[in-house]
Amino acid sequence: MVVDSLSVTLAGSALTAGINFLFGQATDLLRRRRRSQKDLWSVVEVPAGPAEVLDGDLVGGPVDLAVLDRYTDQLRELRSAVAEVADGLTDPDPSDADLMARVAGLRGLLEVIYGQHITFHGEQRPTTGTPLPADAATTIVNQVTTVTASGPGSVAAGRDITGTLHTGQPSAPEHR
Repeated sequence: MVVDSLSVTLAGSALTAGINFLFGQATDLLRRRRRSQKDLWSVVEVPAGPAEVLDGDLVGGPVDLAVLDRYTDQLRELRSAVAEVADGLTDPDPSDADLMARVAGLRGLLEVIYGQHITFHGEQRPTTGTPLPADAATTIVNQVTTVTASGPGSVAAGRDITGTLHTGQPSAPEHR
């Protein structure tokens, strides 16, 4: 089974509601992670129960903190990428490929952290709460890495790349 983590087939108010849900989940997860680092006895958990935009219920249980810690930077970046929509400052455009890739990347990352599918009403994917296949995490994280490195001036490389990379502005040609 292939996990299609980079397709979000929502439009209009459903898209806004889906983005708001993902943004809220990421924000809450980052806050709970921060609190758990201060209090060694606290446990970060997947929020169990229904959500209006989902086609099923998230299954509660502890979050794998090692996975959360490893992908915190990507989670923050993708959360920030959808913040204008979640804050109501802009309306989402389903034809904006960059926005849709970031929304799908945020969902994919939350799925890896939660260890289960997050599916919105009307999507043809496994039901929310269904465990991810064993190989899904690698596939999703590779796709999310590509999404987070797609901004202006970004450089993305897959695993097993060796060598030196120099970045910076190209020199302007000399005028004579």
